[in-house]
Amino acid sequence: MNAPLIPRSILLAALCLISAADALAAEPAVDKQPVRVLIAYYSRTGNTKQVAEGVAVGVKRIAGAVAIVKSVEDVSKRDLEAADAIVLGCPTYFSNIPGKMKVAIDDWNWKMKVDMTDKVGGAFSTGSGQVGGKEHVVISLLLFMINNRMVVAGPLYQDAEGDDKWAESGASAMTGPLDPGVDKKELDGAYRLGERMARLAKKLHAR
Repeated sequence: MNAPLIPRSILLAALCLISAADALAAEPAVDKQPVRVLIAYYSRTGNTKQVAEGVAVGVKRIAGAVAIVKSVEDVSKRDLEAADAIVLGCPTYFSNIPGKMKVAIDDWNWKMKVDMTDKVGGAFSTGSGQVGGKEHVVISLLLFMINNRMVVAGPLYQDAEGDDKWAESGASAMTGPLDPGVDKKELDGAYRLGERMARLAKKLHAR
């Protein structure tokens, strides 16, 4: 018994579908552009730079995110425009932002005219005393970001059981005689800050 003939139109349609499937399979996958987290710091002795590098470690823990660590004085307009998130860090001078840091970030607006709308922002500070103004510096940096239309956030924490969860305004390290240098516990806050910045940048600026 002869097999029934397949209509020519159906045969042509099947061949087209096979060709299209082969073409899709052969087409290389297009990688998504990574989100960029710029970490801009001012450091006189190297302690603040160490915390900045800790933030970068946290950023790199999130797939699809890259960290760019730069002294605030070396940050260009191109760096700022390319960044999806910006993290600022500096030491505490007399409970306030160091003059060089303040001048540099003010110039981003006044001289460079950078549009920072909806970029993610975070902050950290270092200082010698237990109550030396580190939190005030973090808040001041965040207020600068809010006034420049950025979306700000801090590191996330939770207890061992996962029942109690909270966030903090930023990361900090005590670097004076009572607690010299930057220890592992203080770097943990930097890691968490970097992770939070990268996650939020991916959500807001997925490409």
